[in-house]
Amino acid sequence: MRYWIWMMACLSLNGQGVAPEESYKAYTEAPRLLLKGARLRLLTRERERESIRYQQFAGYLSNQMAMGEMGFALALAGRIGAGEQYCGIAARWVAKDKKTDVRQQALVYDWCGDKIEAAQAKALAEGLKRSLPAAGGIASLRDRAFVGLALVDYDGAFSERVMRETVGQYRAAVAPGLRAATPVKAEDLYPLMELLHVVRDNLEIDLRQESARYFLDLPLVQMLGYYPAPYPGKENEFRVMFFEGDGEPDLGLATMMRAAELALVALDNNAELAQSLQGWLMQDRYLLRSGQGIAYELLWANPYQPGLTYHHLPNSYHDRRNGRLFIRDNWEEESRFLCYYDGKIQLFEDGKRKLLRVSPATPPVEMGGATILVGGQDLLKPVQFELAGADREAWYIVGLRANAVYDVEVDDQEIEEARTDAGGILSLEFVKPAKAGVRVMLSAYAKGSE
Repeated sequence: MRYWIWMMACLSLNGQGVAPEESYKAYTEAPRLLLKGARLRLLTRERERESIRYQQFAGYLSNQMAMGEMGFALALAGRIGAGEQYCGIAARWVAKDKKTDVRQQALVYDWCGDKIEAAQAKALAEGLKRSLPAAGGIASLRDRAFVGLALVDYDGAFSERVMRETVGQYRAAVAPGLRAATPVKAEDLYPLMELLHVVRDNLEIDLRQESARYFLDLPLVQMLGYYPAPYPGKENEFRVMFFEGDGEPDLGLATMMRAAELALVALDNNAELAQSLQGWLMQDRYLLRSGQGIAYELLWANPYQPGLTYHHLPNSYHDRRNGRLFIRDNWEEESRFLCYYDGKIQLFEDGKRKLLRVSPATPPVEMGGATILVGGQDLLKPVQFELAGADREAWYIVGLRANAVYDVEVDDQEIEEARTDAGGILSLEFVKPAKAGVRVMLSAYAKGSE
């Protein structure tokens, strides 16, 4: 309930154009990046209790096994008390490895700056200032925020300027797309979560307010975008997000998608959809055990947070603004899955993906209580189907003209008009209909306006 009240307040503020006065000077204490208060206490407790996630993480450390981002992993170990030596090792690592990215450098400085030699800390700070990236996409904004917040005590004026510019760039370049429901690229979702966390934690600015509806829907959109069947990885099983093209799924991307969803739950773990996402995530078979994933798993997973079942959630999502449709039979792993995206139809069944022809000759697909029909942009003859007389019938006609008006004629009823979305999907729902025939045709109005 608290989350819904917050969201409605955000939507109201957005509609009125009202924004509270903001300060870009952080008054928080280090560590400022991702390990604020309760999360640091949680990770310390995980270490003390030797949880399954901590044991896996500690196994990589004790056996000196490579992890995907060694600076990040070593600094995390040092900060949560896994061993006094790890912060020093992390500082030497980033100083030696010239390929270490600025994000890891900022994490090492923020988490370990008070645990390493003063000369090491100063060198890290100066290196961060020189490495400040230009404001661009989501990942660069995240990196800028990390640098600015890591250097609050070292150069307060620099930090405040960087945060002001970064938040301003987010509002100018990122928020408008989210307000329009433009999907975030898969590789940008995790950087976005980190950016949201650190800005809120240190400046008390919740950037979700810029596009409240997007974040309200995001947990459900994420879950419905996955193929139902798990994919067997070397260390653990994965859920794999819908993707185009041939070949095997990108398990590195799958790792970061899970990390992003764990971080999304942590943004507001009292929200109902977030609790359903928590229930979706907290299954040991999907626990990230690889060198790339285990540090993220330990950082974000909260096994003490209750999760709700997700089986009661809608099993379809029609994204009208972007012309996408995701639908599955049910929430079981054996379910079929269909996606219409960018003018293509992909069907997943019996563990295999296949493309369907976007042609009126393609047979209807019944899925999840709905029927998907394929039309055509020219639609030389009507799309016809028969209502069965069920309490509620959902029909989707895909492959039509985008943003066009169509006539919908039901037997013995007046013709009504309906408009396709940005991807040429026409969504029709009939409540307690009689058994009748339905014909759909491009309207004379639409033809005359060409």
